[in-house]
This record gives sequence, C-alpha cells and structure tokens, in this order.
Amino acid sequence: MANTRAAYALELARGCSHISSTLNADTRKHAIAEVLGEFRDLYGDRELVLFQKLLIEDLQRRGKRDAASAVAYFKFIS
Repeated sequence: MANTRAAYALELARGCSHISSTLNADTRKHAIAEVLGEFRDLYGDRELVLFQKLLIEDLQRRGKRDAASAVAYFKFIS
C-alpha cells in the first residue's frame, strides 16, 4: 500500500486538492468524476479501486469527511 501511495502521490495530491476546493455537492460530484475518470484513463480500472481507497484516506486525513464519503459512494454509470 505504501508503494502504491508513493507511485500515485501526485495524482492523490491533485485529486484531494481539486475535490476539496468544490463549493457544493454538484461541483464535488463533477470533480470526483473528473479525478477518477482521468486516473482510470491513465492507469485502467484495475488500479482505480486502490486509488479510490487511497483518495478516501487522504481526504479523511485532511478533515474532508463529506468529500471522502462522496468518493466512497461514487460509481461510474455504464
């Protein structure tokens, strides 16, 4: 897990910052979709689940519990 966190440190920092900067639930949902979608495009679905867990942990550490919860429940609609 530590190696994965280090490998995706830039994406995690950018994602946390982007999601944390949103002002309401709608913009937060859009930011989450953007962050996770870009990650999925770069690294694939297989890595997305782990990245999502790390993103949740980082948001919780920053005191962004609502954002962390929104990331936890986010699902792409197929």
